[in-house]
Amino acid sequence: MPAASHDPEESPKAKAYKTVHGVVQGRQGALPGATVWLHGSRTVVVTNAEGEFELRVPADAQLIELTCGYGGLQDEIVRMAPVQALGSLYLLRPHTIK
Repeated sequence: MPAASHDPEESPKAKAYKTVHGVVQGRQGALPGATVWLHGSRTVVVTNAEGEFELRVPADAQLIELTCGYGGLQDEIVRMAPVQALGSLYLLRPHTIK
């Protein structure tokens, strides 16, 4: 007999989710391989070759907070209502070591 799954997303009482799409760009255009992290979760996605990403957020979320990072650029924190179209997230500031 297989072990019981404890993944909340597989539970019949799991939360409803919706998908959010966006693009991460820098001065030179799309940033493939940038990371996008959804605060309050373990959800981290990596952008594709065109800098695009999609991730699932709780359908009842009033505000979401994403942290976007790429190589030597400063991480950007973006807060928005998940019903807004994300469009492009721009990472333009060089990361400085303190």
